[in-house]
Amino acid sequence: MITKRKPAFTKTAIMSAISMVTATGVMAESALVLEEIIITAQKREQNLQGVPVSVSAISGDQILESGIKDLTALSSYVPNLKISEGPAENGVYIRGLGSGENQGFEQSVGMFVDGVYAGKARQFQAPFLDVGSVEVLRGPQGTLYGKNTIAGSITITSARPTDTLEASILTEYEFEEGSQTTEAVLSGPLAENLTGRIALRHSETDGFIDNTLQNDEEMNSNVQTGRVSLLWTPLNKLDVFFKYENGETETAGKNNRVIDATAAQMVAYTFFDPDFDIDEYQRSTSDAETMKIDSESFTLNVTYDFGSHELTSNLAYSTFEANDIFDTDFSPADVISVALNQEYQQISQELRLTSALGEKFDYIAGFYYQKSEFNTDRLLGVGTSTAALARNPVLAGLGYTGTSAGTTGFNSQFFQDSETYAIFGSLSWHQTEDITWTLGLRYSSENKEANRSLLVSEYLGTSAQTNPAAILDMNILGIYTHSVSGEHTDKNVSPSLKLQYDVSGNVMLYASLSKAFKSGGYSEPGLTGDDDGEYSPAGTPTTFSFDQEEALAFELGGKTTLLNGSAVLNFALFNTEYDDLQVSTYDGLSFVVGNAAKAISRGVEVDGMVRLSESLTMSGSMAYLDARYDEFPDTNCTYEQLLLSPVGCTQDLGGETLANAPKWTVNMAIEHVTPLSSNLELMSRIDVNYTDDQYLASDLDERSLQVDFTLVNARLALSNAEGSWEVALLGKNLTGEEYFTMAGDSGFQDGAFFAFSGAPRTLAIQLKLAI
Repeated sequence: MITKRKPAFTKTAIMSAISMVTATGVMAESALVLEEIIITAQKREQNLQGVPVSVSAISGDQILESGIKDLTALSSYVPNLKISEGPAENGVYIRGLGSGENQGFEQSVGMFVDGVYAGKARQFQAPFLDVGSVEVLRGPQGTLYGKNTIAGSITITSARPTDTLEASILTEYEFEEGSQTTEAVLSGPLAENLTGRIALRHSETDGFIDNTLQNDEEMNSNVQTGRVSLLWTPLNKLDVFFKYENGETETAGKNNRVIDATAAQMVAYTFFDPDFDIDEYQRSTSDAETMKIDSESFTLNVTYDFGSHELTSNLAYSTFEANDIFDTDFSPADVISVALNQEYQQISQELRLTSALGEKFDYIAGFYYQKSEFNTDRLLGVGTSTAALARNPVLAGLGYTGTSAGTTGFNSQFFQDSETYAIFGSLSWHQTEDITWTLGLRYSSENKEANRSLLVSEYLGTSAQTNPAAILDMNILGIYTHSVSGEHTDKNVSPSLKLQYDVSGNVMLYASLSKAFKSGGYSEPGLTGDDDGEYSPAGTPTTFSFDQEEALAFELGGKTTLLNGSAVLNFALFNTEYDDLQVSTYDGLSFVVGNAAKAISRGVEVDGMVRLSESLTMSGSMAYLDARYDEFPDTNCTYEQLLLSPVGCTQDLGGETLANAPKWTVNMAIEHVTPLSSNLELMSRIDVNYTDDQYLASDLDERSLQVDFTLVNARLALSNAEGSWEVALLGKNLTGEEYFTMAGDSGFQDGAFFAFSGAPRTLAIQLKLAI
């Protein structure tokens, strides 16, 4: 079990603080009215308080002030959202539901960048650059956003070109890790009816974990991102927006480490690295791990307004290449090494017709097309370490001696072609001035063709292994030469029905019922094919294909404006039932894919903001979540269960909680602006983020239980009244909490367990200059 000290900041204290948002004793004046927040959650610009969806909106200014650099940092500020780093890609979860680790998966949480769907988890890992806003929609969003939004969606909108000249440069230096970031933005008119914007970002960091065998601080990174955008308005009714973005990310090392091991493994680890220890912010790996991601994207958005309707076309192309080297045993022993190369490209086109608001009926109708290709080349090498023999005493009885270690491995290649068509529409009927019914419908058809081949090869090589003893050794480990292919088509209808009741100008209640789906597909990793008769009893087939999953969701919520506009308080109660939930479980050899029978996610979310004075604002959110498997028989056993039943062990997780689903998450922020003179002001902000107990491994191994923790962040900024300069001090995790974000079994070493560490305390200084 991952043990942590209990925070002094209790749930009761946090909930009491959040309740201050509703304090009725505050004297509100018109000068204290909160700014209206405009979102595009329903594919049109609307006031957040009038949209019948559970949504969190974060502005670009708030992202800067809170020091949110990427999506993983964003999850601390949004109720029921968790984004964490995994061995090969990020895991994204909303209300306890996500896809887990498998390169063949699309995410259950759809990400959209400037209206373009990003289908792979690697597209989640780019840092924020010149962001205009981020919207997080919780719950299934199948009608307007489409497939693979079965848990929710994240929409990122980049800042647009401006009519007037704007220029800024922001530089940041972090003292603890030695990280440096510089971001520059230039925007303004280029010609008549043409404006442009260019944004550049460069960052370097030395990392926060000491790798004692590699003698390096990890993970250290070097990231460059650039974006050029143009906005052409040849007519008052016509907008043409073009964007090109390019990113390069290189990292060395990881932020994971061994947190548990058997006595024999501990002896082996200290033999290979005398400095090895299970200690916070210390790791030891036999491989020098690296990651490199190159990505680029083109977006062309054309909008024509012809009075009563608006026609929108969004054409986009995106691609990325990723190359990784993993030490998949996470230890100083030379057991298993993996090199993974990925290539992905996607083209998409959306056409959308939107009617004007204000009539008896308003509607949105559209067509969507997407085509993508995905290739991986996975190379594995079995190391020379005798620690490999310690992974299972059964191997010795089978005659495995490890004589071919250091020369053997496998080469696995995976290819998937996917093509999607969809038509969708949403019709709102304003029955009265106060009551609105909205019916939505989306029909989707997706076809996937995939194949995976594996050959027993030389160590980290592509040539077939010819040594019979080496091939036998791999077969005993359950790795067989094979080739498997398939074709899969999903057709789905996703309806939704919403009732919105405007009780008054300040209170809106809503109820919604919706269905959504996540398409089936094929598992990229796998050590065997699908044919039972092809293998000896030591090697069992792994599932290549998995079926689509479906969700039926009910939500009841409300949005209220209080205290003459100086406060807002919103809430949502939800219940979502998932059938054939796609689950990826790491068993120490590979990620095993299956469809869990049923899961249920239910709970409540509350968020609010109050302006207590012209200089003091409080905001907060709180979520309670009960997410569990309703039925999930015959899933993988934990290590302790395997010790009791080593042959044919399975467990039934029916009735158990989902991983990555803390019961309580709470965020509270206080912001104060103090005028120091007629030309100087001091802004201070403190954020407190609480996360309850949660399991980090899908098999619910007790060692993956992360107990509750609280993160405290703060920012102190001095600026002039014109906003032309600002100096700020930014602190993250000020109390120095040690916590973990993902955990699992170490590769080929039964009993060893690893976890990814969250960042420790950091302290940075920021300088911003603008015109």
